[in-house]
Amino acid sequence: MLFRVQVKCRRQVDPTLYKSNAEGFAKIYRAEGIRGNFTGWGPTLVGYSFQGAGKYGFYEIFKKKYADIVGEETAHKYRTTLYLTASASAEFIADIFLCPWEAIKVRMQTTIPPFAKGTLEGWNKIQSTEGMAGY
Repeated sequence: MLFRVQVKCRRQVDPTLYKSNAEGFAKIYRAEGIRGNFTGWGPTLVGYSFQGAGKYGFYEIFKKKYADIVGEETAHKYRTTLYLTASASAEFIADIFLCPWEAIKVRMQTTIPPFAKGTLEGWNKIQSTEGMAGY
């Protein structure tokens, strides 16, 4: 999947860059080596880890909080709605946790040569040049 994402992102930025995905893989491999086809895996791993932790952690917090607000009887009667609301609230926050890492990943994958060689370098580069507004 990482191979496909790398080529897909670059083809979205410049549709004339590669005629096919196979050509894209080959060109990236020749220019950047095998690591070139895995560009962006670090921020993806970190970002989805934060998102997953936020999603499941905040879901439990919101589920309890919303149940306390409406009361035990109402919470039980409308538990599906309560669970969906808690899930949506948690997903909103979790997606905010993901966004900075996706910004780094996309810059790494769509810039030739890559914006940064690694996750930490990408974070520091955005932080030093744009601050938190860069994410």
